[in-house]
Amino acid sequence: MIDTLINKNNPLDENYVPEDLVVTDNNEGNFHKYVDPSLKPSVTREVYEAFCSLQEDAKKDGINIIIDSGYRSYDYQSMVFDSICEEKGVDYAFEYVAIPGTSEHQSGLAIDIAVLNDGVYDDNITEESDVYKWMIQNAHYYGFILRYPKGKESITGYNFEPWHYRYVGVSLAINLYEQGITLEEHHLKNSLTLKMGKEQA
Repeated sequence: MIDTLINKNNPLDENYVPEDLVVTDNNEGNFHKYVDPSLKPSVTREVYEAFCSLQEDAKKDGINIIIDSGYRSYDYQSMVFDSICEEKGVDYAFEYVAIPGTSEHQSGLAIDIAVLNDGVYDDNITEESDVYKWMIQNAHYYGFILRYPKGKESITGYNFEPWHYRYVGVSLAINLYEQGITLEEHHLKNSLTLKMGKEQA
């Protein structure tokens, strides 16, 4: 499951819910800005354990990374999509927000990151942010990839999102990082290799 391609062409079933979700924090004060303030950030246990290791090592470098958003149900994603449609229009929503069922967040394997220092919450992650620079250099060692990198918009179908990371396991994350490719390109490469193998058989 951790290497599953989830995008506009490969949606999850609307009833899919990960079995081993773990709450990452209590979201006191709703600083995660959820549409439903009672929600608490959660991810699968494997992702949580990997993130805790990442978080601990980042703190040694003076960066306190937190999970800003983790698992989102199909219904919650519908609420988010509808609210963006009302606020900024349908065209904007289709360009910047995943349609329900196509969000990686539903898998429990995707996280949006933020920084929390001395009680000050900051989710304005940019290329110039220290947290972004740290993640780019280190995230793959913990199994995470920058899911929607700059320059790959036509491949991923999404604009550059410096805050959105996906857990794919250490081995694959390092492989993708070293090749400089996205999960879409990895799956396409594998499918072409498989097709060629069948043609030669």
